[in-house]
Amino acid sequence: MFNRRIEMRCFITVLLLSSCSMAGAAEQPSIEVSAMSEIQVVPDEVILYLAAHTRDKHLSIAKRDNDEVTTAVMEVFPRYQIPDEDIKITDLDLTPDYGQFNSRSETPIAYDFVRSMRIRLTNFDHIEPLLSDVVQAGLNDVKRIHFRVSNQRKYQFEARKLAMTYAREKAVHLTELTNMKLGSPLRIEEGIESNWDAGGFGGAMVRIEPDRPQGDQQQIQPEKTKLMLVALQKDKTKHEKSARILAAPGQITISAQVTVKFAMSPE
Repeated sequence: MFNRRIEMRCFITVLLLSSCSMAGAAEQPSIEVSAMSEIQVVPDEVILYLAAHTRDKHLSIAKRDNDEVTTAVMEVFPRYQIPDEDIKITDLDLTPDYGQFNSRSETPIAYDFVRSMRIRLTNFDHIEPLLSDVVQAGLNDVKRIHFRVSNQRKYQFEARKLAMTYAREKAVHLTELTNMKLGSPLRIEEGIESNWDAGGFGGAMVRIEPDRPQGDQQQIQPEKTKLMLVALQKDKTKHEKSARILAAPGQITISAQVTVKFAMSPE
């Protein structure tokens, strides 16, 4: 009985010592800081997201027209020395149209046939003449124009390194203000990176669509529409805007954000 009491006291003593040790570790002085960095990079490539959209009350005609437009558009690309690997058909969509919600037909009144493609360019001077040529060839939808850098990983590393430098500088300054000494990092968290959009421009294009046939109504051919592709950029004056050609896309902002927790100790 006496031995059991001794064992119990020893066990309680060990628990108390462990608790004190854990409490001491939890109370270790620390500082947590966040920092963000941005670097500006000139894009070296542009991705054009294009689509040929045809519509007819007969599926075979809608497909035939789309095949003809796509063939004509594909014949434009070799004139701009675009490698085959930079030209991709990305999607093919066929949608039957049953009419408006309040007057739907039991059978399709028309079929929308859409073939999407993705084109990569490295010569920005070719953007507008290429778009003009493919529109003249029958293309009627430019979904997106995306400027980017081909080696984004390299610049992402640079931005991340710079963010860590800023975080340490901030931690050192704050620690010195409290008469403490900065220790090793205890935890590092990285923010969500979003570096897809180029800054300093905006692009828009009018989508050219044929009139939508209703029932047995004969489809009316659309009037010839000019390509409208502009970039709106603020001029140096405060109240002026000018439409400029998309040959100088500005710069892309590559950013990184980190949160770092450092240990601290008395000087």
